[in-house]
Amino acid sequence: MPEKETIGYIGLGNMGMPMARNLVRAGYPVVVHDIDPSRVRTLVGEGAAAAESPAEMALRASVIFSSLPTGESVEDVAIGPGGILDGGRAVQVYIDMSTIPPPVCERVGARLGDRGIDMLDAPVTGGKAGAAAGALGIMVGGRAGAFERCRPLLEVLGGVVQHFGEAVGSGMHAKLANQIMVGAHLAAFAEALAYGKRAGLDLHALVDILKSGRAGSEILNVNSPGILDGNLEEVGAMGPMTLLRKDLDCVVESMTAMGVEQSLSHDVREMYDRLIDEDDGKREVARDCMGLIYLYQNRFGVEVIADAT
Repeated sequence: MPEKETIGYIGLGNMGMPMARNLVRAGYPVVVHDIDPSRVRTLVGEGAAAAESPAEMALRASVIFSSLPTGESVEDVAIGPGGILDGGRAVQVYIDMSTIPPPVCERVGARLGDRGIDMLDAPVTGGKAGAAAGALGIMVGGRAGAFERCRPLLEVLGGVVQHFGEAVGSGMHAKLANQIMVGAHLAAFAEALAYGKRAGLDLHALVDILKSGRAGSEILNVNSPGILDGNLEEVGAMGPMTLLRKDLDCVVESMTAMGVEQSLSHDVREMYDRLIDEDDGKREVARDCMGLIYLYQNRFGVEVIADAT
């Protein structure tokens, strides 16, 4: 049996850590890098190797993944000083799994392509639980040949892997469509609960009936237990609202480039902006994406979380 190729992973946060771990468990030699040395040590203890920089990784790994917080960080690790482009002898494909503006994907992909390195943009949906289980939905853009070459790796990480086209950035557009629906569902659920409370309904009974019909959703399943137990965590099942606001920034930026200035996504982003401004200087950890419930409590003059039990 041929030896498996060496894989690199940059960015070992809430999503990158379990994805890199799954590649290690699948038997691939994995080289990892993160700005936090403790995260690197954790995976080295589980069988990975460490790289001091993205450039060093590019000398050792033929395929490099990244999961990073911003477009700027993607540009830094891919084409910045000490980045993948500076090493670049072994690496053949760079797969970015972050959620960033599509023009950044296009720009990075073009720079790498000039040096013969394929880029796939491959953002994901499914959250931390999906990452840990290797059951993410993965939306991929980039050259079909590079996608087929890397499909076995992507299938280690995801239960559904979909190629959206040859253009780098097309996977990101699919992810932004996903985030439009996530933001709208979160806002709708928060409004429905506040409305039900103001109308005097039992929220446990209301959630049960919502789950039984067309209003049922993964958003409802994931977020209702914490609300109904009266203990919604500061950063709960879906991660901090600052991350979703960042994704909605990407949506609004992309819509603006399409000539669309008004949308539901604009409105939901403004709600998150208001909450984040309220939290500024008052909280060390951003509230969970379901934090919209606090805004709707104020609008309807009710206590949903405190009174849910």
